[in-house]
Amino acid sequence: MKGIVAVAFLGAVLTGSYLVYANTQAVVEVVVTGKERITYGSGSEIRSKYLVFTETETFENTDSLFAGKFNSSDLYGYLRAGQACRFRVFGFRVPFLSMYRNVISASCDAAGGSDAIPNN
Repeated sequence: MKGIVAVAFLGAVLTGSYLVYANTQAVVEVVVTGKERITYGSGSEIRSKYLVFTETETFENTDSLFAGKFNSSDLYGYLRAGQACRFRVFGFRVPFLSMYRNVISASCDAAGGSDAIPNN
């Protein structure tokens, strides 16, 4: 019985996570004002994530199984303050939980035109 409950719970979590991903995608045009890597936790449980600051909103840049995104470090290195970018994002902004919409991919203006970092 416990096994059935565990499988049902896992299925509900995975289904809910996918529905958030599938139903909250958007394309936003922003100007990057800065970026930062933040860490949280302690001891052997330290984790980190990238934040991207723009003129209108703060986004996170983390890997995502549902989005097939596993290049958050590359995307973080690609972004520069002052760039006008088009982000494909998903998720919700929930301030009291420190939750941000996640950047899936970015296409930004470069010195000689436009530049894009591919998503895996």
